[in-house]
Amino acid sequence: MPKVVDHVSYRKQLLSRCLDLFAQSGYSALTMRQIAEALQVSTGTLYHYFPTKEALFQQLVEEVTARTTEMITSFVQQDMPPEQRLTMLFRFLEQHESFLNKQLMVTLNYYQHRDLYGEDAGLLLQQGGLRYQQLLMQLLEIQDEPFLFLLQSQINGLLFSRMIHHVTVPLVEQAQPLIVMLSMYLQQFRQNKSVE
Repeated sequence: MPKVVDHVSYRKQLLSRCLDLFAQSGYSALTMRQIAEALQVSTGTLYHYFPTKEALFQQLVEEVTARTTEMITSFVQQDMPPEQRLTMLFRFLEQHESFLNKQLMVTLNYYQHRDLYGEDAGLLLQQGGLRYQQLLMQLLEIQDEPFLFLLQSQINGLLFSRMIHHVTVPLVEQAQPLIVMLSMYLQQFRQNKSVE
């Protein structure tokens, strides 16, 4: 009897393994043949699921963004005030720092070589950033784009700095001053909105 393959699940498995591979070796440095070899699949199988390397990367960004968004949404309880949700967000970052660092490494490598991938390359990264911004907007109940951009920048900078400096202090502990400042801003924002 022929083996039944769940193509959606198998595609997700391949993408998950690609995240690890790209974080370790760099997206731009690998050919489809090298990717197939590293994943221990035939190039035909890889091309069946991903017609081009760019399509593979695009699906990887979509999958990882959706997965991360889902993970954050289930981790952060919606029945608490936004300031507490902010603290929970940083606890999530702490618990999933390795996974998030892989995303950051792949994104930086892709951005570094974006000229090789055409005009859509920047758009792809921009769309991923917008999805995270929308998540933060819903999570923290704030529609202040400069604040959301600042928060994303601080998160990325914190993760990057911790990674390159091999920081072992717990992330939430290290981010506490930032959490306090951002929480104060959220409280002020909500007070100003209630007055309007």
